[in-house]
Amino acid sequence: MRSNIAFAAALAHIAAAAPAPQQFDLAAVLNAPSPTNTAPPTTAVATSSSTGVNSASLAQSISAAINTEASASVTGASASAASTEQPSSALEKRGGWGGWGETKKVTSSAKSTTSSVAKPVTSSAPSTTSVQTTGTATTSSSTSCPTTPEDGTYCGFINPEDPCAVQPDGYGPKVSPDTVEAFKSYSEFHQQAQNAETPSGYEQVFQDLDASVSGNSYITFYTLESYDVAGCAAHCDNTDLCTAFNIYIERDPSLNPTKGDNESTYCPNPSSITNYKCSLWGSDIDEESATNTGDNREDFQTVVVGSNGYDKTNNTTPPDQDGWDKPEKCDNGAISGGGNYWMGSHFYPGPYNPFNCAHYAQAQTQKNKEGARSKGAKSYTPVNMFNSYMVHKNGKAQGTYCQIFDTHLSPEWAGFKGTHSGRDRFDVKNSWTYSLKNLDDGKFH
Repeated sequence: MRSNIAFAAALAHIAAAAPAPQQFDLAAVLNAPSPTNTAPPTTAVATSSSTGVNSASLAQSISAAINTEASASVTGASASAASTEQPSSALEKRGGWGGWGETKKVTSSAKSTTSSVAKPVTSSAPSTTSVQTTGTATTSSSTSCPTTPEDGTYCGFINPEDPCAVQPDGYGPKVSPDTVEAFKSYSEFHQQAQNAETPSGYEQVFQDLDASVSGNSYITFYTLESYDVAGCAAHCDNTDLCTAFNIYIERDPSLNPTKGDNESTYCPNPSSITNYKCSLWGSDIDEESATNTGDNREDFQTVVVGSNGYDKTNNTTPPDQDGWDKPEKCDNGAISGGGNYWMGSHFYPGPYNPFNCAHYAQAQTQKNKEGARSKGAKSYTPVNMFNSYMVHKNGKAQGTYCQIFDTHLSPEWAGFKGTHSGRDRFDVKNSWTYSLKNLDDGKFH
């Protein structure tokens, strides 16, 4: 058990703010693999494509990555030194940047964040249209399937990926004439987007675009029965990591476009159907991130219209992490330096997820402990704080960047807002710090 004296000593040495050289690892961001899915598929779908955050799997993969690294990534120290550095040095040392950062009893000056995730919004009733609408005649009915459909099919055992297979029907109106130009100019679609009410807790960040959002922070999507903004917001509110959503109308093919060698498999440009889609995002979004204008499938052109974006990132406090204090907001960017307190960094492509940073921090401490024990040392260097933030490249979210430190640093240390590399712009957004509830003194007890 740590003594109260140890706790008091640790808390008394919260580091004061100080400028520091940039320690942002641009190569880690540039070389990171993109997630498998970065946007909803431009196809007709029956209901949704639900995904979830598997914390156990994430923790396992992060631990494995840390354990296979060649060093403990501690500034100014080898892996051996990281394992055996005296804890008093880790908790009380001075910053080494031009005389800045002397140890002082300083409390955080950051504003306390009291905002929370918006309450779930009740879905509104499907809207009506003045022209013919269709339900999901090919995908659902009032009676249940006589047997359980096999994976990749819906009731009736039709695989939508088969040549010229009938696609799940959309709920939107049939636009006539059935052309791309008519779909793009269909007035009802634009009226729905322009007249939509912004859900409580959200900010409308773009309206009535001909493009949908794409990026690494994609979580999942749903098809809706109408242009149901409140319903899409409810999906976001009930989905882990979701802080923004994009609702839009998509022109999809009624058959799987195919250029086969016989009449039954030749349908390169089938008639269209209309889908209302709702995509969920684990980062802030804006007009710059809406880059998906559709695609061509054989001779059929998929297009997007009536695209609205809604964001609650600035009103949302990220989730608590086990063993860590509640997060503190860094309004001035990220802690790109950290002086001698900095221990390393990792980048994780995907939605903003501080869990990645928390487990990275825990795994690094465990690695340092094991290294120290193997050398018969009496102490090790612990991770006592991490800074997690979202990196955006040219307006599109890339993933969670994690910095780890051996002591608590005030949000006043934060000042790095981004950088440029050639013509590319990299921005820091949604920056937070987490400190251990019980600061680790780095001693074996």
